Amino acid sequence: MTVQVNFYSDLLCFWGWVGQHYNDKIMHLWDNSHVQWQHHYLALYANVPERMNSIGVGERGYMKYAEITERLMAKFDGLDVHPDLWRKVRPSSSLMPHQALKAVQFVAGNEVAVELEHALREAFFRDARDISHYGVLKDVLEECHLATPDIMEHFLTGKALADVYGDIKHAEEEKIPGSPAWVFDSGRYRFFGQVDIDTLAFAINNLARD
Repeated sequence: MTVQVNFYSDLLCFWGWVGQHYNDKIMHLWDNSHVQWQHHYLALYANVPERMNSIGVGERGYMKYAEITERLMAKFDGLDVHPDLWRKVRPSSSLMPHQALKAVQFVAGNEVAVELEHALREAFFRDARDISHYGVLKDVLEECHLATPDIMEHFLTGKALADVYGDIKHAEEEKIPGSPAWVFDSGRYRFFGQVDIDTLAFAINNLARD
């Protein structure tokens, strides 16, 4: 049996980065003939200023969020956060980088898109680059040798945006609670947030062995 694990996250969410870090620790346990990973993108940070205002008005929201991010990410080895993140570097929306991921996913496949996802998260969290800005996003695509005409065409024509919208609507229908979330076996298994990695791996392995 081939198990499809649907992984939901928002690229600007630090817990989403942790979720991808969890994936990295267990993905090697199975080959593609047994377990396939499909990444989907949420709209939690579609409007960053609005989200920050819910934490604190104006400057206070960004500063408070920067402190929260640093405090939580300090618990995870290898997930370093740049001190300028949210204090000086303030992306406007996660929709733009999600479009880039969808364009790559459509043209080059899910595995290449996951590699870009790693690169974008490192550019954002580790290097404090504003990946919501088209110029920065294009730079990262070029660095990953992915700014090809067919990928950019899918991005620029709005097809990738339509795919992002599809993910958002699907997540609403599936009642995905937030970022990160793992859903598989027709929704029978659902994991959310800071998961027990061993339990997640055990559930996937049980299905993969059937």
